[in-house]
Amino acid sequence: MNPGRRPPAGNPWTEILEGRRFLVLDGGLASEIERRGVTITGDPLWSARLLLDNPALLEDIHLAYAQAGADILTTATYQASLPGLAAAGLAAVESRGVLAKAVHLAQRAGARRAQSCGVKTPLVAASMGPYGAYLADGSEDTGAHPPDKAGLRAFPQDKAALRAFHEQRMAALVDAGADILACESIPSLAEGEVLLDLLDAYPHLPCWLSFTCRDALHVSHGEPVAACLSMAADFPHVLVGVNCLHPHLVGHLMASVLASGGAPVQVVYANRGDTWITATRDWDTSTGLDDAAYAAYATDWVQLGALLIGSCCRTTPATTSKLASLSTADG
Repeated sequence: MNPGRRPPAGNPWTEILEGRRFLVLDGGLASEIERRGVTITGDPLWSARLLLDNPALLEDIHLAYAQAGADILTTATYQASLPGLAAAGLAAVESRGVLAKAVHLAQRAGARRAQSCGVKTPLVAASMGPYGAYLADGSEDTGAHPPDKAGLRAFPQDKAALRAFHEQRMAALVDAGADILACESIPSLAEGEVLLDLLDAYPHLPCWLSFTCRDALHVSHGEPVAACLSMAADFPHVLVGVNCLHPHLVGHLMASVLASGGAPVQVVYANRGDTWITATRDWDTSTGLDDAAYAAYATDWVQLGALLIGSCCRTTPATTSKLASLSTADG
């Protein structure tokens, strides 16, 4: 039995999910870029650097995920904030153009897949990472943000500054024609509250809000994950979930949330499970999973109520292909 809360009639997610066990999200973008020979580690724009320098490669990666069976392609805008693009030397109108380009690249890749194979065109989710991603100082992993170079005050005291940071990017991505708004890797309840307030302006769009977690009970900043997920109860067009955590934590987290009477975890995209070694600036792959093991975990997530399932850092289109096979299997 799937205990997940499926959206009611009239919800923008209802038609998208009709007849499907779950929808397949794409996988790691930045790690796939580096797997193809382009170094972006340490770049303040991270994967968004390719929107300026190599959009053709980005489109090819989107296409690879579409060909692997992704129902939803995510734009390369996780770290493409307006302040960040301004710091890279772009004028405001140019920055908005870059955000629009990100949406259009994913759309074009999806259309290429649909035209070549006669399948449904994947939807495009506009990625919006947390404020800490813009700082590019690691604080996105904790939600404990120092004052930054643009003068925003220490998080989480200044919600007005957080709203200003997210609001214009969100509007630009909607204007560019994104099908879905994806607020991802959010580390704290407070930043989630700000984003939910902004998402309330787009009830016609399907949205999701996913948090990073320090363990199976708490988001990265320390608040209970159940409380973070439950605060979206009054926003029916917003699915809630978790991303970029080790796959072995997810089932425990989902079960604990359900046991506490909290909102079910509807969105899951874990990382491969590799461990970053700061001292050597390299990955310990011994803690990671292969694609078959990842898909085995995902089978449990379906049973616990996940409606959107994908993968995150260090995963590839091959991971997506395993999930796509799972999504069409009987069960």
